[in-house]
Amino acid sequence: MEIFGIGTDIIEVGRITAAIKKSPSFKKRVYTACEVSYCENKKKGKYPSYAARFAAKEAVAKSLSEGVGKNVSLFEIELTNTENGAPYIILYGHTRQYSKKLGIREIKVSVSATDNFAVAYAISLK
Repeated sequence: MEIFGIGTDIIEVGRITAAIKKSPSFKKRVYTACEVSYCENKKKGKYPSYAARFAAKEAVAKSLSEGVGKNVSLFEIELTNTENGAPYIILYGHTRQYSKKLGIREIKVSVSATDNFAVAYAISLK
């Protein structure tokens, strides 16, 4: 496999917290039902979890050399975890079709969050 593109993103947890509290529709526009369920079921740290997922989505979009736009939608990028807790990406809809058109076989992602910041790094592989 060869690297097609890389992307990184960092976000302040407070910005995501404010967006969610100000506009309930923000979650519906950005996060899948599985992501919302995961974050809402966190005993503590649900907002850092939302922020980590937001950063991952942005990093993935950048790794597709597109960013968010006509071919890539945040809602169509899902960050989930294996049984062991390792993060991985699932693409849906037009974003999935676009990545296939580019020849992307896999997207690797790494995420981390504190109470104040979330960061993600993504690599799209052909």
